[in-house]
Amino acid sequence: MTTDIAAGPARPAPGTADGAGETLADRLSTGLRAISVIAHRDLLRQAKRPGMLVSQAVQIVFFVLVYAVGFDGMIGSVGSGTPFSAYVFPGIIAIQVVSVGVASGQTYAWDREYGVLRELLVAPVPRICLPLGKVAAGAGMVTVQSVVMLAFAPLAGVPLTPFRFAAAAGCFALTAALFSVIGLCLATLIQRVQTLQSTVQLAMFPMLFLSGSVFSPEEAPGWLAAAMHLNPMTYAVDLARQCLLGGAGLHPWQADLAALCAVLALALTLLRLRSGR
Repeated sequence: MTTDIAAGPARPAPGTADGAGETLADRLSTGLRAISVIAHRDLLRQAKRPGMLVSQAVQIVFFVLVYAVGFDGMIGSVGSGTPFSAYVFPGIIAIQVVSVGVASGQTYAWDREYGVLRELLVAPVPRICLPLGKVAAGAGMVTVQSVVMLAFAPLAGVPLTPFRFAAAAGCFALTAALFSVIGLCLATLIQRVQTLQSTVQLAMFPMLFLSGSVFSPEEAPGWLAAAMHLNPMTYAVDLARQCLLGGAGLHPWQADLAALCAVLALALTLLRLRSGR
């Protein structure tokens, strides 16, 4: 992979005559090529590790059986007659999307310390291209997984239509990109791989369960509801729930979408600053 990136035309040093003639299109083409190489490598690595994909599928089945089926008979319906299994189904998919997205930062940190990224750091491409390649691969993979899980929505009592399917797929794609970038920001802030792993585990469970993914936020105490509104995953779950079930959510869908895009812009800015040139 290193040879593939480095084989391209070397980027002239700033201030030289050749560097002055380099166009924006050339720089963009070089950056996109580097991103595609990193993404292709990550996708191939994931395809060669089917055990990880199977374990992720087993986790989803567990959540569906416990929350969507096991609690359905005990809780019944939520709000205006929505079955509990249908209510938590978008949140269960969001748990998978966020978990895989944040975990992508750990693979980036491992590759940076021991893998191919150590060699790619000297390639004549902008540094930001390396983490963006990881984001493209991780977000692409988890978006495909979420689309497959959406096909089983009718089994959970979700009235799926083509429009709702497309809207939910777009919502989960945005969520996957956002939390992949957040995971990579953590990887750039925390240099030691072991410390990063423990930090991600420490932050993961509060973020997952303080998002309204498996219970109704309207029933939460005031202090807990305030903490949930500071969690970006809350807006992703609320938007996905409105896409799949319709009706009113915690916020208007435009507010959920604006909050997710704002957090993504901030995370990308931090990632750019931490990655260097």
